[in-house]
Amino acid sequence: MTNTYESIFICPGELSDDKVQAALDKTKAIISRADGKIMTAELWGRRRLAYPIERSREGHYGYMIFSGPSQIPAALDRHYQVTDSILRGLTVKVDPRHLDKIKPSLKALEDAAPAAAGTESAAAPAAAAAPTAQEPTPTV
Repeated sequence: MTNTYESIFICPGELSDDKVQAALDKTKAIISRADGKIMTAELWGRRRLAYPIERSREGHYGYMIFSGPSQIPAALDRHYQVTDSILRGLTVKVDPRHLDKIKPSLKALEDAAPAAAGTESAAAPAAAAAPTAQEPTPTV
């Protein structure tokens, strides 16, 4: 049975962007080797931590949504624990009742990638329709 999961990890703020990208690629490889399907994987950038973790006050965040068999979260947790370039990591199963809320954003991400590669004429009607939706209603 295939489940949907969210996973997030934090790398030290002093780490270079290349090493953070390498940590994301390694995590994606673990998911792929276990027959998982990655829906989205993104780096959120460098942010201030709420409290210091291993003397780091800032960290690079990586976020993924994926589906796959139930042994993947255990493999990712083990990877997060033994990898020196990852301070913290967490993988949680997405509740099927909330899957409908996540799927539209995933659909938007999938649609945005081909639209960005295409012409800008597809983006123009959406931009033209946005101001009419924000116009104030007339009062009497």
